[in-house]
Amino acid sequence: MSESILFPRMDLSGVSGVLIDIDNTLYAYEPAHLIALKKCHDTFSNADMETLSWDEFSTRYRDKRTAVTKNLSPQGACRSRLFAFQALFEEMKAPQAYNEALKYERIYWESLIGAMTVNESALAFLKLCREQSIKVCAVSDMQAHFQIQKLQKLSVDHLIDYLVTSEEVGKEKPAPEIFEAALRKLGMTVADVIMIGDSVSKDIKGAESLGIKAYKVEIET
Repeated sequence: MSESILFPRMDLSGVSGVLIDIDNTLYAYEPAHLIALKKCHDTFSNADMETLSWDEFSTRYRDKRTAVTKNLSPQGACRSRLFAFQALFEEMKAPQAYNEALKYERIYWESLIGAMTVNESALAFLKLCREQSIKVCAVSDMQAHFQIQKLQKLSVDHLIDYLVTSEEVGKEKPAPEIFEAALRKLGMTVADVIMIGDSVSKDIKGAESLGIKAYKVEIET
């Protein structure tokens, strides 16, 4: 079983490739998410709609996100903020709820990506991989275009050679297909790579089920 470590403290001898998670691995998701959702609530509070407190707004949004994830899993679309906002505004009987949903999805992602900062330990690790000519593939449960924007905002895209998302594969971690897709892109076998991520159930157990050595990381926030 894996152990929890910080990024620089792992043995890379004999490693040719690294599979790495993005959210809560390269940056801290929760602080950025909170900023983004509060921006959505601030916009909502200034609109001509039903009044909802922050607690009511965040709870109802979370409920819709949970429902979308359950209904559409394991497709990448199950992570859709657009569908969650659409369900919220439809429940509120907002005219053309889809228009409001698109507006709030844009606000959410622009705010979240704008608030993200790279974890310095993760950045140092990626630079070490590049120095040692170790190829890196990001492996993520999410829609590809948002994850690409995240990698660009974190200024790590030049250090990551490939990206695999659940949207592309049609499966979420810990399904073996998503890890196998990463191996194909890298042109490597399970013996050549390691997996790094924050989730035991998704990143660690998923990789280990294929025989990939996995490390659970605890990023500095």
